[in-house]
Amino acid sequence: MNTLLKALFVTILSLTALQASFLEAESAKAFKEKKLILVNIVSEDCPYCKQMAKEVFNNPTYRKQIDKKYVFVTLNQMDPTLPADLRTRYVPANAIMSPKGLAFIDGYTGYMEPTAFMKILDEVYKAEFK
Repeated sequence: MNTLLKALFVTILSLTALQASFLEAESAKAFKEKKLILVNIVSEDCPYCKQMAKEVFNNPTYRKQIDKKYVFVTLNQMDPTLPADLRTRYVPANAIMSPKGLAFIDGYTGYMEPTAFMKILDEVYKAEFK
């Protein structure tokens, strides 16, 4: 089922373009530092969002690895300023984007075990900057 959710998330994001002003500062920073953008979409009442935050994003070891290759942004699923093409019913959702035009590269929904998630981030980064 996670594969189906991933496919749906990827399809929705790839069908539309992000608003030009959205993530403008993050995009400029990522481009300058040769990084990708990792957008983490969460809900305040989501236990899996909290678990990923604790195990991955707030873990100093993993966070250091993420910060080397990604500009990390967390957005609330219910934030009215969140562009429609990043709205998802399933959280946590993570979108990997290129700083060039905020092109969508890959996306994942649901909780992921930390080492598996970090492996994906490494593979995507290597593929984009080979």
